Amino acid sequence: MEGIIVAIQYGVYSVECDGVIYQTSPRGVFRKHSIKPMVGDRVILDEGNFIIKDVLPRTTELKRPAISNVDQILLVFSLSEPSFSYYLALKYLTYCNYQGVKAYLVLTKTDKSLDKEEERISKDFGTIGIETFSVSNLTGEGVEKVKELLEGKVSCLMGQTGAGKSSLLNSVDPNYNRSIGEYSMALGRGKHQTKEVVLLPYLNGYLADTPGFSSLELDMTELDVSHYFPGMEEASLKCFYPNCLHVSEPKCAVKEKFLEGNIPSIIYESYLKLLQEIKEKRHG
Repeated sequence: MEGIIVAIQYGVYSVECDGVIYQTSPRGVFRKHSIKPMVGDRVILDEGNFIIKDVLPRTTELKRPAISNVDQILLVFSLSEPSFSYYLALKYLTYCNYQGVKAYLVLTKTDKSLDKEEERISKDFGTIGIETFSVSNLTGEGVEKVKELLEGKVSCLMGQTGAGKSSLLNSVDPNYNRSIGEYSMALGRGKHQTKEVVLLPYLNGYLADTPGFSSLELDMTELDVSHYFPGMEEASLKCFYPNCLHVSEPKCAVKEKFLEGNIPSIIYESYLKLLQEIKEKRHG
């Protein structure tokens, strides 16, 4: 019997099979072979005792948040409380590129921000090929456009703590308040506080709620960053040197693109900051 892991809490695995949630655990052989099932995994349950007996091959695998088989990521950042961070958004977009997962930027709390700020952010990220969506969970503005992204996909919401991620979930479908609570109560938990990844069904797909973040450590090299930082992937292939870091090297296609005004200064400055952070982490 095939299903999908929709939650893992206190060693109990919630597996959905044809609309029914089974509380189960994996076979001990998985621990022996260092295999750890994840939320999002397609699994086979033993029809006799409903134990997870096999994990099907993954299409994608994220370490943070710990989830597999994601089709797309919606990065949720608020325009206010907390203020929008170009650097943090670009850092996470780099992470998504590195993992090979399509990412979109969702700007929340538009009712608390200036229109010009929203327009500037959307324009800046548009220059590097990142599509942005602006929403207000208070008024419902922009929520319908986000819904259109979700149909038939396994989508993962990632965002800053306090950015309105859970509120966006409930704007997309008010029943999620009930669904999240049901998952928690079924596992002997109280109110869900987004401390674990939870996968919720939505329009022939799934939508993952994940814990909020305030920082992220990238397990990448400087060269990785130079290739996967958004807006630089295509241009970096045209650099004269294959190991170009786009800082001071001659015949650098990325630097030329920046000097021509095709990469906003704040984005290039964020790239240099991330490159320095990775360098200090790797070399001390």
